[in-house]
Amino acid sequence: MKITSSILSDFVNDFQLETTDVGVCFDAVINFNLPTQHFNLQSEVHMESVLSKNLDTLYLLNPLISDYKMPTVFNDANHQFLYLERTGLIIAGTLPVYGAYSISLFPKGNSCNPKTLREIRSKKLN
Repeated sequence: MKITSSILSDFVNDFQLETTDVGVCFDAVINFNLPTQHFNLQSEVHMESVLSKNLDTLYLLNPLISDYKMPTVFNDANHQFLYLERTGLIIAGTLPVYGAYSISLFPKGNSCNPKTLREIRSKKLN
């Protein structure tokens, strides 16, 4: 398990995720682990630099995730990122309703759908 300030960069490099002018975007299986339930969803994931010059913020883009009352935005100021080399990324946090939780991301591709990238670009430009 790797715990360093370059966790997200190592994750991107090891999985050869596509980096564009709007950050990193890729398709992944997301495993949600709550104290009383576990479930999986597929989602496109967008990573970008918001709080610093380095990648520090991650967005889960599948709208169904909100239906489960789960967060869709994660940053290194409020969450703990752990990278399991060549396996996946784990994000740990706490929710007022559920308590401690973790989310595991397992890349299933190295880029997003072109339509998703166009949407991200248009939102960043406005």
